[in-house]
Amino acid sequence: MNEKIDVNKIHKEVDAGKAYLLDVRSKEEFAEFSLPNSINLSVEDIQYGKVPTVPRDSKIYVYCMSGARSEKAVSLLKLMDFTNAVNAGGIINLVR
Repeated sequence: MNEKIDVNKIHKEVDAGKAYLLDVRSKEEFAEFSLPNSINLSVEDIQYGKVPTVPRDSKIYVYCMSGARSEKAVSLLKLMDFTNAVNAGGIINLVR
């Protein structure tokens, strides 16, 4: 992660519609537990060319279980011209 994660700032941005939360875990993991207002698109789906249905210049906070998949997903998204994707690390970093 390049930026220091401020969980309250992230949730304020998401609640205000200024950012998105992208959960890149599997559908099963997402169904078991996820953060409110999150979009689920697994890192595997991103590898196969699927992209989130948000504007490519949107602020997107990407998370997974530990931070490894989210780091990979951010790299892939940036290659797909998502210019404002940020690795938020593991889901525990975003729980208030």
